[in-house]
Amino acid sequence: MEWDSAIANGADIAAKIADLQADELDTFFRNHLRRRDLHQVVANLNEAALSKDHSGSERARKALKRLGFPD
Repeated sequence: MEWDSAIANGADIAAKIADLQADELDTFFRNHLRRRDLHQVVANLNEAALSKDHSGSERARKALKRLGFPD
């Protein structure tokens, strides 16, 4: 799965991360590190995780955990 937009909102990012296979997740992480925009991905996920939308918040938290960030 090709997906490059770090500017997307946290809910969109969380949905894409949930759909990634393990090998795609590694590629996603490395690509964003290489492009130096992983911080924007994480910031968008953090914003979504702190939102009042319970389902969106939960998806964002799971995405962050899947990327290896602690809860």
